[in-house]
Amino acid sequence: MSITPVFANLSGIKMGTRTVWNEYIVSTVPFFLNPRQTVRIVPQNIALATQILGLNYGVTKDFAVVFTAGMVERNLEALTFKGTSGIIPLGWSYPSTAGLADFTLSGVYRIYQDEIHRIQINVGLAFPTGVNNATFSDFLLPNGLRSNIRAFYGMQPGAGTFDAMPGIVYAGNLGPWSWGLSYRARLPLAANRQGYRWGDLHEFNGWAGYTWTPGLTTTFRASGVAQGPIRGLDPEIRGAAVPANPLFYGGQRIELFGGAVISGKFIGFENTTLAVEAGLPVYQNLNGPQIMKNWQAGMSLRFKI
Repeated sequence: MSITPVFANLSGIKMGTRTVWNEYIVSTVPFFLNPRQTVRIVPQNIALATQILGLNYGVTKDFAVVFTAGMVERNLEALTFKGTSGIIPLGWSYPSTAGLADFTLSGVYRIYQDEIHRIQINVGLAFPTGVNNATFSDFLLPNGLRSNIRAFYGMQPGAGTFDAMPGIVYAGNLGPWSWGLSYRARLPLAANRQGYRWGDLHEFNGWAGYTWTPGLTTTFRASGVAQGPIRGLDPEIRGAAVPANPLFYGGQRIELFGGAVISGKFIGFENTTLAVEAGLPVYQNLNGPQIMKNWQAGMSLRFKI
């Protein structure tokens, strides 16, 4: 069993690899439902927190079943500009959303192992248990009114779709050294009830670790993610806001992480392990304008029976 809290922050706006400013966005980026008007609402900061519970059960020596469930919370700071044009700020909104994350169920099969190398494949499915029709309360609109509106795509707790989750892992260890490579994907199988689905996500990881003493390993990981834009649209997400455009999602990102894995045997809990990790992006090429990621940190407390 594992308990995994993860925290992340996003701020600043990119178009491709170029960082752009609020005034440039509201002067030049058209509102996709009315191209004669520019967007008027720009996200400034997003704080993200997830709490995920994982259960891993070994059915046989080479096959395990993994189930995850949890909660997700997102807090947004958005700046609204006055009227249908111009660069005069009107005010701020501070909406948040929270709820169940999508449940996942996966099977992991070890297809090869020797004294040094191990290869595993996994096939899973994500279930639409998280809501994707959450709303913002008291959101400031460009006309000066405040209203309850449908939350933007990236602020929804769930995707609303059944998603295939294939993957493969190679891992090795020799003496104090360990290393590995992995690939995983999340592929929506059909549009959700609101009429859209997220772009296909592909994630590649490579890592290395060094065990300083039995029970203490430090790690370094490089992660690359590529995802397409949202396909389709939710007709209720229609405001003149940057994140209301389904094409302003996805892109490519490379991140570097450092961490450590610590055995609980140091304090008398042999079957408990604590893993910690933190990192930040070193490259982002975003479909945008889109708010960019700044950092991510997390931990995992694992209990083994």
